[in-house]
Amino acid sequence: MDRFSLEILERTVELTIESMPPEQNPRVVACIAAIQDYIESPILVFEQNLRPALLELYEIARSNCEFLIAARLASITRQLNEHHKDSDVA
Repeated sequence: MDRFSLEILERTVELTIESMPPEQNPRVVACIAAIQDYIESPILVFEQNLRPALLELYEIARSNCEFLIAARLASITRQLNEHHKDSDVA
C-alpha cells in the first residue's frame, strides 16, 4: 500500500473512532487494533489481518449508517485486493 493510501487509512481510523466510539463495540476495538498494527508496520503478517478487519469494520460502518467511513473502507479494500492480485502475477 502506498504512503497516500496509508494516510487515508489512518484518517479513516480517526474518523471511525470519532463516529463509532470503540468502547461501545468490542468488534470495532479489534478491527482498529488490526488496522493500526498494519499502519505502524505494513508487513505481510499484518496485511493478512488487515483485509478481514477492513471488511468487518466496513459492515459495522454500514450497519451504523456511517456511509463515508464505509465508502473509504471499501475503496481501501479494493486497492488492497488489486495490489494483492498484481503481486501474485509478478
